[in-house]
Formats: sequence, structure tokens, C-alpha cells
Amino acid sequence: MADIHPTAVVDANAELADNVKIGPLCVIGPNVKIGPDCELVAQIHITGHTTLGRKNTIYPFASMGTPPQDYDFNGEVSYLKIGDGNTFREGFTANPGTKPGTETVIGNNCYFMANSHVAHNCVIGDNVIMANDALPAGYSEIGDRAILSGLTAVHQFCRVGRLAMIGGCCAISKDLPPYMMCFTKNNRVSGLNLIGMKRSGIPAESIKAMKQVYRIFFRSALTPKLAMEKIEAEVPITPEVEEFMDFVKTTKRGILMGPAPRGGAETD
Repeated sequence: MADIHPTAVVDANAELADNVKIGPLCVIGPNVKIGPDCELVAQIHITGHTTLGRKNTIYPFASMGTPPQDYDFNGEVSYLKIGDGNTFREGFTANPGTKPGTETVIGNNCYFMANSHVAHNCVIGDNVIMANDALPAGYSEIGDRAILSGLTAVHQFCRVGRLAMIGGCCAISKDLPPYMMCFTKNNRVSGLNLIGMKRSGIPAESIKAMKQVYRIFFRSALTPKLAMEKIEAEVPITPEVEEFMDFVKTTKRGILMGPAPRGGAETD
């Protein structure tokens, strides 16, 4: 049975699993489904066709499932789907898809800090961290274990790869490949996320191979096409290298490039 505070407003058609806690002044709409062991601390608004999995914790002034911020949205049914074990801090917002039947998806065990926002049709992976005021725009894709630091922005339709990291106050308008970092204000790759790779247990030989990938693709004078050919010819194709290559080959917005001028500097 759910534990609902007397001041909360929960529609009779909302589906609440066992051990859900609904705190003071929360408002829950009729098409909302909340999984077991979720906690809504206080003053939270969840509406639309929104589904939450298990053990999510939501802090005051969060808003989920309200219509997407899109002039073309005409009120059709779309969805917001949230996995398990996520934390949503104060002022977090998320919108459902903007086209009929489409969805916004948030994975498992993510941490969303104050005033971060997940726009319509985004796909957020598992174990993602979005710091205060991180803002992926519509149709963005954020890979597993990626980190978006405070006051970052991701242009619509862009992708951020697995274990990639965007530094504070940065904005990107092209794809940031897996394992790479962007810490500059000029839309460029700054280096490898070596700490993140080591903490994730990626083998030393794979990290060494990704260092070669970084030097060839981001620090040489080669075009992306020639850099990819050189990587295929010279670098051991570990799973991480293969993941990087697949990401580059499937880009639609283009790949962020390295520091300019490029010149042979290495990353340790």
C-alpha cells in the first residue's frame, strides 16, 4: 500500500505500487504509474503518460510529464518512461515525446542535480550524472556513465557517448564520442576521460589503444576519413575502439574535433 500525505492530490486513476511514499503537496495525474519503493519528498508534480520504475527518489519542485516545450506539439498522447534507482533533485524537469506515440526515456541509477532538464524525445542511459542546470535539448542521446557538468548544454539531435564528459559551462553542437572529454568553450574535444575509464574497470590494453585513437583522430593533421583508416590499420580493435569507430561512422551531426592547431601532443 502507498503512503500518501493528506495534503497530496493523487488522481484516483493513478497507479501506485507498494511502498510508494507521496509527500506533502504533491500532485499526481491520472495516467501516471509509479513503481515500488519510490519516494516523492514534497511539492512534486507528475502528470501525462509518465511511468517510473522502482526506488526512484524525487525532491521538491520537480516536474515530470508536462507537455514538451515545442511549438509543434498538438496535445497528442506521448510518453515519459523512467527506469529504476534514479535520484531527481530540486527543480528537475522532464517532458514526454513531442510526436504522437513517441517517448522520452531515462535509464537506471542516474543522478540529476538541481534544475537539470531532460527535453522531449531524449534518451538518457544508465548511471548518467547531470549536474545543476545541465540541459540536453530535444532528441539528444546521452550514453551510459556520461557526465554533464553544471551549466552545460547539448544541441538538439546530438549524442554524447558512453563515459564521455562535458565540463562546466560548455555547450556542444556536434557529437561527443565515447570516452572523450570536452572542457573548452569552443566546441572541441579536450582529451580522454582516463579517470572514468580506469574507475569503470576498462583494461589497461584498451586504455592504451584509446590513447592511440585520440592521438590519431583528434591530434593529427588527418581528415576524419583518413584518421579512421589509420586507426583500422594500426590500432588494436578492442571493444572500446570498436565502440568509438561505430559511433563516428553513425554520426549525423558530425563529430567534435580536437584542439587547434593539431600537432602530435599526447594524453597520459
